[in-house]
Amino acid sequence: MVRFKNRYLLVEFLLPTSLSSTLGTHYDSMNPIIPKEQVLEDNDSEDEEDEEEFSPIPSLPFMVPTILPDSQLGEEGGQGIYKAVRSSVISVFGDEGWGRIASSFRVIYHSPLTTLTFLRIARPHYRLLWSALTFMTSLGNTSVIPRVIAISGTIKKLQNRGIAYHRAMVGALINAGVDKSKTRISGGGGAKLEKEAEREREEMERMQET
Repeated sequence: MVRFKNRYLLVEFLLPTSLSSTLGTHYDSMNPIIPKEQVLEDNDSEDEEDEEEFSPIPSLPFMVPTILPDSQLGEEGGQGIYKAVRSSVISVFGDEGWGRIASSFRVIYHSPLTTLTFLRIARPHYRLLWSALTFMTSLGNTSVIPRVIAISGTIKKLQNRGIAYHRAMVGALINAGVDKSKTRISGGGGAKLEKEAEREREEMERMQET
């Protein structure tokens, strides 16, 4: 039986209002290291020959968040992202472009805490989706800057990168001591944030290849 091959994209939606214009400290989450004990087992290696290889992402000043990103999408963020991507694809590539990807495009998971999002698309059309993402400027009424962090032929490999990136991002925010209201995290605020972040990472680990 022939397997229908997909591509999985890990995307974050940077919010200009939550980014700093200066680089105060080294920001390791731009290129997180995955500890060996956190790597999920992946026995599917047949897609390795055409994996998308990314050079290390530079620690650019405007990439440093000063507050927790809030896209105002809440728990229904996946649906909002789906509609925004569909609108962008139709705007750039027309109805024909959307017709090519509509049957395979899916928002697998969206993190309300960090905006990290896992997308699925049929392998022949992943560059069309990637192109449409670069033309997106907003999610609902919120201005965003989409950035594709990684692409893989298997969801497990993207889980590794996503979980490590998520952990590093939350750690940087806790170290900065800021929350959504731009006030410093004090008392149990950091522990509460980490607890919510751990719940999201557990949800990422439970994602299945579809």
